[in-house]
Amino acid sequence: KAIDGEGLPLVYDKDLIEQYWKRERGALNQRWSYFVGKAVPFLTRLVTLFISEGEINERHIPSLSRQARLDLQDLGPTFIKAGQMMSVRPDVLPEATLDELSKLQDGVVPFDTEIAVKQIEDESG
Repeated sequence: KAIDGEGLPLVYDKDLIEQYWKRERGALNQRWSYFVGKAVPFLTRLVTLFISEGEINERHIPSLSRQARLDLQDLGPTFIKAGQMMSVRPDVLPEATLDELSKLQDGVVPFDTEIAVKQIEDESG
C-alpha cells in the first residue's frame, strides 16, 4: 500500500491511519501541551479580570493584546496567519488589538513561504 513521505496512506486506509497516529501520539501530545500552556494562562487572566472587575476594562486591552500577539508568534505560522487575518477586523476587535496584531503583518521574523505552507497544511490536515 502506497504511503507518503510522512507515513500516511495515499488512499484511505483506516488501519494505516491508526498506525500513523499511534506513532505520532507523542508529537501530537507535545504540540497540544504547548498550545494549552499558552492558552490557559491567557484565558485565566481574562476570566480573573472579568470576575474581579465585572468586565474587561479598556485599560487592560493593550497588555492583553500584546500578550495575545506574542503567544500567536510563539505558536507558529498557523497562529500567526490567524492573527494576521484578525488584524483587519475592526468589527470584531478593539483598535488597540488591531494595532498590536498588525505587527504580525510585517513585524514577524521572516521564514521561507514553503515552510509556512507545509506547517499550515500539517497543522490543519
